[in-house]
Formats: sequence, structure tokens, C-alpha cells
Amino acid sequence: MDAHIRRAQVADAPGIARVHWDSHQTTYVLPGRVARDKVEAWTMRIRISTWTANLAIANDVYPAPEGFHRMEIWVAEVDGEVVGWANTSAGRDADGPRDLELEGLYVLDAHHGTGVGQALVDAALGGRPAYLWVLADNPRARAFYRRNGFEPDGSEKFDDEWQVTEVRLVR
Repeated sequence: MDAHIRRAQVADAPGIARVHWDSHQTTYVLPGRVARDKVEAWTMRIRISTWTANLAIANDVYPAPEGFHRMEIWVAEVDGEVVGWANTSAGRDADGPRDLELEGLYVLDAHHGTGVGQALVDAALGGRPAYLWVLADNPRARAFYRRNGFEPDGSEKFDDEWQVTEVRLVR
């Protein structure tokens, strides 16, 4: 099945939150990368509220609060169902190596290897230079990003809340 890639709308918040939740379970919890209670503390209700606000700002429904970093958010749909999403923004790092950051890319496990992730990266970034953070212990994601021209720049950070190390990749 071909995925339809488009800019996300406010009504996509529940679908994005579901992909976010499911992806966190399959990518972080089930392999033992992150403790279940850490991921599940970020409930579906919180995720839907957060994504509703992010999407409302991204779509100019209401203005961004001071200090808020504005996002561009893309979704992949198959048969009318959100199966993946990507979001970018001006880099959040004070020492950011690029002006553009790929903040998130999540695809439902059933759609891995189908081209959905690639289509989302192509829509969100095109060929533009960018950077991102990825779990050091996520070889599948790191290989995907390497195929898209991203390489480690030597920066690492430890997430105290989730107890994981992330590495910064740049292209």
C-alpha cells in the first residue's frame, strides 16, 4: 500500500499520539531500552493534548507562546489512518550544527521497511542540511539515518528522565 504524505492538521493529533505511543512501546519499552513506567507516564491524554497544541500553532490556529519553537509536522496515511509522522523545527541546541532539526520520526512497526519513513524524511527535509538526536542504542534508526547522509558529530547527551544516551547526527 502506498502512503499519502501531507502536512499534519489539528484533527491528526489523536493519530499522531497513537503512533507516538505505539512506537515508544515497540522501539523503547519492549527491547528494554527505556523503563515502561517512564514511557507510560506520558499518557495518551497528555500526548493528544500536546499534539493538539503543537498542530494548532503549526497551522496558525493560534499564535505561538513566547519561547515556543514552531514546528513543521508531516503525516503518512494509509487507507485514511496515520501510520507515521515527522516533525522539524529551527534547531533547539544552542550549539546546533545546522539551522534545521529533525525532532521526531516515528512509523508504526507494521510499516517499517515499506518506504514510509523515507517518504516522511523526504517531505520534511528534502535535501536540506539538518541534525537530529537518536538513541545510541537504536541500530535500526542509526542505519536508516546513515543511508540518508547523517553521521555522528561527536556530541552525546544523557537523558536523566529516560536513562538513555543520545547521539547527535548531522548532514
